[in-house]
Amino acid sequence: MTNDWKTLLERRDGLLLWRDAHEHGRHGELPRALVTGDLRRVTRGVYAPAEPASADADARYRTLVRAVDAARGHRDILARFSAAAVWRLPMLGSWPTAVHIDGPDASGGRSTSRVTYRFHADAAHDATVIDGLRVTSAARTVVSVSRLHDFAGGVAMADRALRNQLVTREALVDELGRHGPARGVRRARAVLEFADPGAYNAGESLARVLMHQLGFDPPELQHPVHDADGLIGEVDFFWPELGLVVEFDGFQKYSRPEYLQGRTPAEVVWAEKLREDRLRALGLRVIRIVWSDLLSPERLRLLLERAGLRRRRA
Repeated sequence: MTNDWKTLLERRDGLLLWRDAHEHGRHGELPRALVTGDLRRVTRGVYAPAEPASADADARYRTLVRAVDAARGHRDILARFSAAAVWRLPMLGSWPTAVHIDGPDASGGRSTSRVTYRFHADAAHDATVIDGLRVTSAARTVVSVSRLHDFAGGVAMADRALRNQLVTREALVDELGRHGPARGVRRARAVLEFADPGAYNAGESLARVLMHQLGFDPPELQHPVHDADGLIGEVDFFWPELGLVVEFDGFQKYSRPEYLQGRTPAEVVWAEKLREDRLRALGLRVIRIVWSDLLSPERLRLLLERAGLRRRRA
């Protein structure tokens, strides 16, 4: 990429608007930049650098959200799934292909292939700014998504919002009360009742939803375990009456910097082995589950039953 494109991209935090290129007399160079891969078209009139191979679905959708917001002149409020992406709440499944917007204009706003527009007279009432983007509050975002998403997806977002202290349970209940008998409120209420900040990531949220739906007794979350040398760590799921520990292993633990904390993946694997050895030395039984187990509830059921966990209901 030429330094000239970098200069223009830096003006809008990695985005380039057609009008910016036109202002600098470079709009005629855009087609070639797209062919060479220096730039890619995100949405009409908005461009960004080519995505690195490591870019995940969350980052790609946030780029689309930012691009649509910039193209619309930052005049609306990002809502629902788009606000959830900005709040960095986890998505189970695929992000939508459109950006969700709330606005106070009952006649001027319209939906397109890239924009889902909804009229809200008080759209800006509790809006806040995150990373330069105007979004619905964390409480409204979680409740709105819980009404639209399936139960597990809503729980994953509610768990993360509570864990990261983006919102309190009381604020979520208050926000739910504002929705009256609207569609999806019953599901959202179930989500809020089940939500727990003890779930460390989306995989753990999904795991405990499946355990609940399969009829197993609920585990203790992030239970601290000690031995003679001190704290071994907090185990993901624990049934003390059975001495059973279930740990969720997601790929992120061995790949993302925030989990590696300066260590190599091999060092993380070794540390996990030593940790598990200490747990077993206490007489605890330890089993590990991964994403593939969560994608097959029947497989998860068999794993847990073979570990000695019995269902209270079918």
